[in-house]
Amino acid sequence: MKATLTHIGAISLGRLLAIWSFVLGGIALLLYALFMLVVGLLGFLAGADIVQMLIGVGIMLVMGVIGLVVTAIVMFIIGFLSAVVYNIILGIGGGIDLDLRERN
Repeated sequence: MKATLTHIGAISLGRLLAIWSFVLGGIALLLYALFMLVVGLLGFLAGADIVQMLIGVGIMLVMGVIGLVVTAIVMFIIGFLSAVVYNIILGIGGGIDLDLRERN
C-alpha cells in the first residue's frame, strides 16, 4: 500500500515529543538519584554530616524535576514549530511517498 504524507499535526507532534522527553528524562533522573544516594551514603560512611547529604540529594531532586518540566515544555515548542515548518515545506514541494505494509 502506497501513501503520501501531506500533513503532520503540530499539536500532536509537540505533545508526543514532550511526553517522550519527560519519560526518558524521568528514567535518567531516577538513575541519577539512585547514584547520588549511593554517593551520599558513601560520604556519610566516610564521616560527612547526614543533614548535608540529605540537603544535597533534595536539591538535586528538585532541580531534576524542574529540569524535566522545562525540557518537556521546550520539546513541545520544538515539535510544534518543526511540524508547522514541515507542513509549509510540504505545501510547496509536495508530500513524502511512503510504502506501508500490513503486519501479520
